[in-house]
Amino acid sequence: MALQAGAARTVLGSDPEFVRRALTAIEETARHTTGELDTVLGMLREDGETPSRTPAGPTLAQLGALLERTRAGGTPVTLTTGPAPWRETPKLLPETVSREAYRIIQEGLSNALRHAGRAPVTLSLTLRDEELLITMDNPLRPRSRPHRPRPGGGTGLHGTAERAAALGGRAQAGPLEGNWRLTVRLPLGGER
Repeated sequence: MALQAGAARTVLGSDPEFVRRALTAIEETARHTTGELDTVLGMLREDGETPSRTPAGPTLAQLGALLERTRAGGTPVTLTTGPAPWRETPKLLPETVSREAYRIIQEGLSNALRHAGRAPVTLSLTLRDEELLITMDNPLRPRSRPHRPRPGGGTGLHGTAERAAALGGRAQAGPLEGNWRLTVRLPLGGER
C-alpha cells in the first residue's frame, strides 16, 4: 500500500486516472489485509480446542485479484501458465502450498515495484512433476542511489527463501540477461 501511495503521489498533478486506480487498489488491499489480520487475531485468541473456521489467508484462488490490484497500482503484469489448465490448478494444490505461493508472488510483485518502478513483470506458474514452479521476471534498473531497506517492509528474498524451504522447496533470485529473475520451486507434498 505504501508503494502504491508513493507512486500515486509522484503523479498526483499529471495523471489523475492513475491516482484513482492506485487509491482503489490501496482501499481493496486495506480491506483484504484487515480481514487477514482478524483471522490471525482470532487464531491467537482460540483456546486450542476449537479449530478456526476462518480462512488462514489468501491462496492462488485469489491470484486474479492480487494481479488486478498490482495493475491498478501501475505495474503491468503478464501471467502465463504451463500446460495444465490453470482454472483447475488452484483446486488441485494443497492449501498450504497455494497459500505460500500466493505470499511469495505478493512479495515478488512488491519487490519488483520497489526496485524497478512501474516496469512490466512477467509471472509464470507451471504445475509439473509434483511441484509448482513460479518464475517472475522484471527489467533491471541501474541504481542512481544506494539501496536502503525500507522500515516496516516485507521480508524480501530472505522471507521468500524461508517460505519455500518450509515446504521442502527452494528459491533463487538474481540478474539474468538484463532482467531480475525469481524462481521458486514448491513440492506439492507440503511441509517437510
